[in-house]
Amino acid sequence: MEEEEGESRDWAGMQSDALSTIFGKLDAADLLTGAGQVCHAWRRLADSDTTLWRRVEMTHDGDVLEAGAMACAAVDRAAGTMEAFWADTFVTDLLLRYIADRLRHLSSSSCYIHA
Repeated sequence: MEEEEGESRDWAGMQSDALSTIFGKLDAADLLTGAGQVCHAWRRLADSDTTLWRRVEMTHDGDVLEAGAMACAAVDRAAGTMEAFWADTFVTDLLLRYIADRLRHLSSSSCYIHA
């Protein structure tokens, strides 16, 4: 059914299990900067549902400090349940130490250190 012009939906009232499934399809950066910013209900779910943060894959082409802060937020939201973390070129030694202190398993298929 098409929405009538002027009709709106209350997305905040969406069931949390359905919303968690949708959130689980998003990249961690999108979840941190997009979905979690829609409304209080969505942010509360993005902040509190640790299953969303157990396995995090992040890519970021912007500012390294911003990416590092987002990665730390993802690790913190896992609340000790994180099983794996993958990231691209923004990873620093400090970020690796932060993640390693909170991660169950640290694995790297390739690691490049730029001097």
